[in-house]
Amino acid sequence: MVNSGIGEDSYIPKIVMDGKEENPTLSDSLEEIDDLFFQTLDNLFSKSKVSPQEIDILVVNVSLLSPVPSLTARIINRYKMRPDLKVYNLSGMGCSASLIAIDIVKDMFKVYKRKFAIVVSTESLGANWYCGNDNSMMLSNCLFRSGGCSMLFTNNPDFKNRAILKLSHMVRTHFGSNDEAYECCIQVEDSKGYLGFRLTKKLPRAAAQALTMNFEVLLPKILPTWELVRYFLVYMWRGKEKGTMGLNLKSGVEHFCIHPGGSASLHSPPSSAVAPLSECHCPAAPLAVLR
Repeated sequence: MVNSGIGEDSYIPKIVMDGKEENPTLSDSLEEIDDLFFQTLDNLFSKSKVSPQEIDILVVNVSLLSPVPSLTARIINRYKMRPDLKVYNLSGMGCSASLIAIDIVKDMFKVYKRKFAIVVSTESLGANWYCGNDNSMMLSNCLFRSGGCSMLFTNNPDFKNRAILKLSHMVRTHFGSNDEAYECCIQVEDSKGYLGFRLTKKLPRAAAQALTMNFEVLLPKILPTWELVRYFLVYMWRGKEKGTMGLNLKSGVEHFCIHPGGSASLHSPPSSAVAPLSECHCPAAPLAVLR
């Protein structure tokens, strides 16, 4: 825990700071979520000058908390949003759910034109803080901090000059049929009955397989033709047995954003290199490119 970098400036759930993590209540969880939801949404509506009543699609992602009424219902009630709002509530999908939520919006935009969508993404950490001493289950406490975001999307061309980023390509792979991937990150109780997440040594291999499948689809879409031709010629010249020169991802990608819990499964890039926005959480591991 000390070596993981948790310091005085880290954002930790209030319930953990108060020493109540062994006996969390639903109220504690909802208070944590509400602070993140409503602060980010208030800022979003204020900065974008878009009213909550103008939103057409709402997608919320919180893997570890699924209360009744739903988390989407709490947002709708708070901001008195329209009754014809299209609503999706994602849970139990891990870190990959942020991009899965964006993927849902992308698909909805194919059907509904000139719409506004909001994706809200955070996690309920306080009530799911691991209180045991199993090393493989303590990793979640070491890796994750409190935080969240609310993102506004639109397919209305009238707002293209106000957009910060444009979604160019997205690839989603679900590797859940693979037993190794299915079990690499799993919520269980330890021998003393403490609930937590066990991250096994199978995780890097499963993540690497999922990323490979994603890159096979994504890279031909984002790399320039000359780079693909160069790679093919070098591959044919040197042959697979002798090793080949790798693809130069920087020829088509400006920024790499690697999930902090999954970077160990990748070869470390040069300090000047940056990678496509990615979430490497198995069994589902989507990749997206934003421009």
